[in-house]
Amino acid sequence: LVEKYADIFACSLSEVLPIPGAQHRLNIPEDATFNLRIRQRALTPPQAKFLHGRIDKMLAAGIIEKAPAEQVK
Repeated sequence: LVEKYADIFACSLSEVLPIPGAQHRLNIPEDATFNLRIRQRALTPPQAKFLHGRIDKMLAAGIIEKAPAEQVK
């Protein structure tokens, strides 16, 4: 099925176009609390290389944008 309709799928991130007026909303309850101490493992070098490459591609394609440091906790 995918092969039959391959022409309707984006082959690269630069082909993903924004939809005018579309917004993404997270339905987070007002009283929700979040743990500020995130326990996460460091990425392995291959994981970091992959992740940073993917982020760079999404930034270049305009899919995501950098957040100011003051917005990041």
